[in-house]
Amino acid sequence: MKKIIISLTILLALGTSCTKWLDVNKNVDAPDWVPPILRLAPTIAAYEGIAYDLRALAPMVQYFGGTGYASVFGLHDYYSGSDAGGETWRMVYWLQGMNIENIINDGRTRGEFKLAGIGLAIKAYSWHQLASIHGDIPVKDAFVPGLLSHSYDTQEYAFKQVRSWARQAIVELAKADANQYPTIATNDLIYKGDAAKWTKFAYAVLARNYIAMSKKDVKYLDSAIACADLSFASAADDASFRFDATGISNNTNFFGVLRTNLGITYTQSDYMVQVMTGNVPNYNSAGAIEGLLPTQIITDTATLDPRTIVMFGSRDTMPADQLNIKKGTYNFVGTRQGYSVSTSLYGLGTTATALNSGTGRWLFRDDAPWPLTTYAEIQFIKAEALFLKGDKPNAFAAFKKAVAGHIEWMKTLMVAPTVVKGTNGKQTSVIGDKITVGRFTTLANEYLNSKFVNNLPLADFSLSHIMMQKYVSMYPWGIDTWNDLRRYHYDLVLGPQGLPVTGTSWTTDYVIHKQNSASDRVYKGFYLPAADVQNRRVKFPSYNLGSPVYRLRPRYNSEYMWNLPSLKKLTPIAGDAQNYPTSIVWFAQPGI
Repeated sequence: MKKIIISLTILLALGTSCTKWLDVNKNVDAPDWVPPILRLAPTIAAYEGIAYDLRALAPMVQYFGGTGYASVFGLHDYYSGSDAGGETWRMVYWLQGMNIENIINDGRTRGEFKLAGIGLAIKAYSWHQLASIHGDIPVKDAFVPGLLSHSYDTQEYAFKQVRSWARQAIVELAKADANQYPTIATNDLIYKGDAAKWTKFAYAVLARNYIAMSKKDVKYLDSAIACADLSFASAADDASFRFDATGISNNTNFFGVLRTNLGITYTQSDYMVQVMTGNVPNYNSAGAIEGLLPTQIITDTATLDPRTIVMFGSRDTMPADQLNIKKGTYNFVGTRQGYSVSTSLYGLGTTATALNSGTGRWLFRDDAPWPLTTYAEIQFIKAEALFLKGDKPNAFAAFKKAVAGHIEWMKTLMVAPTVVKGTNGKQTSVIGDKITVGRFTTLANEYLNSKFVNNLPLADFSLSHIMMQKYVSMYPWGIDTWNDLRRYHYDLVLGPQGLPVTGTSWTTDYVIHKQNSASDRVYKGFYLPAADVQNRRVKFPSYNLGSPVYRLRPRYNSEYMWNLPSLKKLTPIAGDAQNYPTSIVWFAQPGI
């Protein structure tokens, strides 16, 4: 719009004058430009969009069971005409969007290289998430002014750009700044302006990206290892963004009590409980349950993995003496996708409130920092890459560090328990976690020294140990868990090209998994909802043609309302087709 300029001339003594120009398009109360440091906090806060999409993805990877989204996405379906499952899309293109571009560009122009580097690291992380979830996405056209439609780029191209941005971040973060940032500790909600940690974060993004592509070319395994070694050194480097939780929902954890997003709609899945308690069932040739799998990967019925007490909700009474917490103290109930919840993630049969739950517990707490990536995850990436390269001893060493790192991360989120009693003096609920950090540490050390971790014989150490412990460590926050499951094609029987095919991997009625005894079966006991085994015989939507989902549809109000012609051009399945989500993403297809 053409600017309106008003000339104000003030006549002074002796005929001299001074002319000032007032631009009435500039509003000092709503400026059209702010320093990049002031854009940083809202850009990071936008990461709550990840939790929104976990309502769809956590049931899909069988972290959560229940109703609502779990009844739809958990059964590999979608909401027609809805933005459900499209929040990361909104986060990247709009909430972060030009804010990140301005942080990067203004940071470079002003010599504020740390800010530019932080912006690039955030951008790399966000776009890795976006491309992982949706596959093909607009990249080149994303922020081109004046476009009425945006062409899609391949997931391969998007991943390449992610690596470019991460490398640029590392370069910028190594430069000396021309300016100081007095408020960076306040505005950087992750590392408080620590450039060294942001550099490690950028390497973490690269490690994630390389391992996601590792089925394309074995050379990416070496890259994943190299980047992991340059990334987090311990759990002290874990990347989480904090919430002030001042009593209003917009600065509070999405999974906390105040926002009531979990309620009694979601809870731990039956598979998660089976894995964490050593009760993964064995299925006979007819698909009926016959006892338990002889080889349990995480624990067995005689060994307590105390992480269950922190991860899961339980309605059991907490002992007055913490020393009495042991195997069998708590009974954990898991729920399948599409089934009603009896015990919430807060350990209740009703909605959590401030009276019965305070601000919540563990990750399900109003002020619990939200994890973006952890030392444990990076060590699991290294362990997997080393194992696939045939270096079993070093893979085992990384594996042990990863499990210990996950336990250390868990402890940072724990809250001391406070018993809530009814009028009869009996315990009705517990505010916080049902175990103290001290008791958890003792039991965790016992677990670490069990046959499942440190004393696991090297000869028995398998890829399943790495991937299932990684699966556990990213409960319920890790979107990259879906990358892992898709890379290994949900452990389906595959065709001769290493890809699932109709008739071999699925029929229109059910999917066909590898036997749990198969040497290449990674996720022991994991069965998709449409598997032909007991408790898993729910058909996928007919338009899936028997296939599980490999990507989420783009955001409805963005792409289906305004960018449909570009969406229709996607191949091999058009973006407007009902079975578009079954189109296998690029990184899950072997070869270049």
